[in-house]
Amino acid sequence: MRPLSAIDAIAPAWNHTRRLLLTPRSWRLLLKIGAVAFFAQINGCNFSGSYPGRGHMPGVSPAIAASMLTIAFIVGGVALLVTLAFFYLSSRLQFVLFEVVLRRDTTVAPIWRRYGRATWHWIGLKLAFFAVALLCVAPVLIPVGLRFYHATRNMNASVAEGASPHLAAFFLSILGFIGAIFLILFVIGILYILLHDFGLPSMALEGTPLTETVRRVVDLTRAEPGQVLLYIFMRLVLGFAGAIVFEFALVFGLLIALVPLGGIAAILWVALHHAGFVGYAFMVVGWVILGIIFLVLLIVACIMGSGYLYTFLQAYALYFLGGRYPLVGGYLEPLLPQPVYAYPGVPQGYYPPVPPAEAQQPPLPEDGPREPDPNV
Repeated sequence: MRPLSAIDAIAPAWNHTRRLLLTPRSWRLLLKIGAVAFFAQINGCNFSGSYPGRGHMPGVSPAIAASMLTIAFIVGGVALLVTLAFFYLSSRLQFVLFEVVLRRDTTVAPIWRRYGRATWHWIGLKLAFFAVALLCVAPVLIPVGLRFYHATRNMNASVAEGASPHLAAFFLSILGFIGAIFLILFVIGILYILLHDFGLPSMALEGTPLTETVRRVVDLTRAEPGQVLLYIFMRLVLGFAGAIVFEFALVFGLLIALVPLGGIAAILWVALHHAGFVGYAFMVVGWVILGIIFLVLLIVACIMGSGYLYTFLQAYALYFLGGRYPLVGGYLEPLLPQPVYAYPGVPQGYYPPVPPAEAQQPPLPEDGPREPDPNV
């Protein structure tokens, strides 16, 4: 497979995703693969425990405070376990999504069983990556955080003393802190995209160790820095544009779904709101059922739409990597479009037969054709 540029890989990735999810015309298949892609993007970072506080709570007895503290630790422990479970689930489903898109094999359960050991290696690589990233950004983040802390403290002290606070310096500190956080998260996100898109395939196909996986990602980036930068830019643009299209389609679809559901709710109101307690109870129950139906439709639409987007981004990464990684390109090359022939009547793969040697005419002499022999 020839290497494709970051621009040329868009069209085959889109066609590949369409053939995988839309050509079978099965909403169950779309929902299944969409759920795999959706949960593969959940890295277990959406849960955060609240800090219970320090010292004695004023106006609360020690027994109640101890009970509240115990409940807080239990809730925090459960939240941590759920976070770790989602982190493991997403890490393993990333292998499943990779193979589903690469081979167009939609049997999820056998693929899930094949990557049990590789998942722990991938989790170890991600944890090591985030640890190294935090160590690298600590020299920048700590001074900015300390400056923001001192600015907030000086602001509070000025207010307490009745002096006029330095609002300009305070807001500059806030903007600097937010800007530093955003820049750090942006850089870490880009590096993680490189690690996921270029490192996970070698771990899945060859079981490469952590150091070899990182080395391959670095070598690819050094070999084609321009194309890699363009790939990162196009991936961000495609993800952002796809998210906007998904949001518009979701809102439009939900508005269409509200028409029949809202009509049924209005009919229930007209028919039952004067029917006494029993009729009112039936009306409320009907509204609850309609709300549940609407919620289910919303969840299914989110899974299908976002799953299609994430599947396309996975296909885009594979088609960009395929020409630079033969094990991936070997699966994708038969799915690429055939070259366009100059003569549309000639079928693809057709080559004109070569005439036998005895039927071939001898070449003409350089001085032109000979006169026919009258004795023949």
